[in-house]
Amino acid sequence: MHIAPLSPEDPDELGGYELLGRIGHGGMGQVFLGESPGGEPAAVKVIKPSVVDSETRQRFAQEVEILKTVYGGRIAGLLDADPEADRPWLATEYIEGLDLSRHVGRHGPLPALLTASLGATLAEGLATVHKQGLLHRDLKPANVLLGPNGPKIIDFGLAVFAESSASLTAPHTVVGTPSCMPPEQANGAKPLTPAVDVYALGAVLLFAASGHLPYRADNVHVLFHQVIDAGTAPDLSGTPAELVPLLTAMLTHRAQDRPPLDDVVRRCRGLIEAQG
Repeated sequence: MHIAPLSPEDPDELGGYELLGRIGHGGMGQVFLGESPGGEPAAVKVIKPSVVDSETRQRFAQEVEILKTVYGGRIAGLLDADPEADRPWLATEYIEGLDLSRHVGRHGPLPALLTASLGATLAEGLATVHKQGLLHRDLKPANVLLGPNGPKIIDFGLAVFAESSASLTAPHTVVGTPSCMPPEQANGAKPLTPAVDVYALGAVLLFAASGHLPYRADNVHVLFHQVIDAGTAPDLSGTPAELVPLLTAMLTHRAQDRPPLDDVVRRCRGLIEAQG
């Protein structure tokens, strides 16, 4: 994982964690490599001062509460947090390794068997999340870290309780990553179901095996149109033939037609066992 030096405006310490460098960033925050007083590494996510307001704090507090709830061997666990601090922050388990997006960009697509193995492992991880009444809602290659002990899922900032009708987003507001977003999420449908994460996992596995996502467009409006148009099939070019039936099923337009996660695990394992 690339670690960039701290910038002059970056804090040196947060909540007892010494900040050692920058490891990632997004529209709302910066992620640092931190170290606890006892020497344990951590990924410390900090909200940018320019976007700290009451709504941002509420969203961030929700993410912290969700991370307290979710657990599992494929989830980067919460270590500590303070959403009420001047600069709201949270610390999670640090995973030494590239995210899937950077790995494929650097080394090329994964072989079919490794993609199937990744699919089985991530499907089990997502099933654990769903059993806790949660949806990830923003699974994408950048949110899958390839660590020394296998892949881990990160960034539950858009996760919501599956049974909850409460939302921090305005009506008709669509949040998520369009290139990995299923049609019902792009259309703003509520409530969403576990099938949204099945679709997103299909997009992640397609990227792992081929180096591209289901839909590609320079204009986000064109991209949204491709996603929601039932007549526009996802682009599976470059995908190994043995993976095409599974990915076709996972990326199908109607949520109710996608396989459940336990079936994804079974089919991925079947592909591996077929190769001995």
